[in-house]
Amino acid sequence: MNTTSPPFFIRLAAILLSIVLMGYLINLGQPLLSPLLFAFLFSMLLLPINRFMEKWHIPRSLAVLLSIILFIGVLLGVLYFVASQVRLMARDWPALQQQLITTLQSVQEWLNKRFHLKIRSGQDLIQIATQNISSTAIIGHTVVSVSSTLLFIIFIPIYMFLLLYYRRLLTRFLLHLFHEDHHSRVRDTLKQIERVVKRYVLGLLMEIVAIAVILGSVFWILGIPYAWLLAVITAILNIIPYVGIYSSMVLCALITFASGSVSKTLALIITMVAVHTFDANFLMPRIVGSQVKINVLITIIGVVVGEMMWGIAGMFLAIPMIAIAKIVFDQIDSMRAWSILLSDDTKPMRVKKIRIKKTNSST
Repeated sequence: MNTTSPPFFIRLAAILLSIVLMGYLINLGQPLLSPLLFAFLFSMLLLPINRFMEKWHIPRSLAVLLSIILFIGVLLGVLYFVASQVRLMARDWPALQQQLITTLQSVQEWLNKRFHLKIRSGQDLIQIATQNISSTAIIGHTVVSVSSTLLFIIFIPIYMFLLLYYRRLLTRFLLHLFHEDHHSRVRDTLKQIERVVKRYVLGLLMEIVAIAVILGSVFWILGIPYAWLLAVITAILNIIPYVGIYSSMVLCALITFASGSVSKTLALIITMVAVHTFDANFLMPRIVGSQVKINVLITIIGVVVGEMMWGIAGMFLAIPMIAIAKIVFDQIDSMRAWSILLSDDTKPMRVKKIRIKKTNSST
């Protein structure tokens, strides 16, 4: 029997073809997979609550239902706060828009007087600026994003209930996919996935609360309009690695600049940069980074690919899915190289030096 492995170029072509085919299927299955993966992450977060209720002899269906109701209640509270702040901003937007036009005209006159810089079409610039940040554009973009999220919310509680209720059935299914000799390794892998996902999601929630409280307090002290709304938006977008903070900074700066205060806009940018530095160097490594050890290159690539395939949902799901893939790769010997590629271990490999003994050659 011939046991020789195929040539390298055939194996490489098979790997690339498998990656492309898997990416195509994942992109095609977005309507099903996206809410299902969100439900999986939230189910891992609610699993300790559900187990606690079951220990008190509460029926599993009722325990699952109560934990999901608790989750929905917290989510609705956050959405109500954001919606009330958005309504307040929408009511004040005509005055803010007029103030923005006046501010842009003042900036144009100052540039012309100070640096003799003439804007070719100042009125067009003002019109374009007001169109880009008009209430219709902001609300329209928000409605599109919120409508997509609402579609997820319709299915997420259903998937969460089913995943929590049938979790033991799903565990037995995964065990029967493998030989009995590998059941212990499968159980260890499932426990690691549960622990990493649960701590990762909980860490993100703790980070969101911390960033929102810090930014909201500083913005309120500085007298920045819509302080808590901007703080919540920044805290939520901040969980998107390397992209969310800059997107929220541009959005918050534009809203603050529309109030007509350049000094408050600069103070907002400086505050956001300082808080982001504190978060990146202190909060993130201790709260979240210790649970998901993925290098920066793979993180950025994962976020970009997630956005290309699933939009904003893909950006949120990229990091936990890569972390789960790394745990699985760690347990498979043939996939260990991919685990090394995803890890952030940059320590050099220790290579044993081979000493060659010199022998005297006889002539």
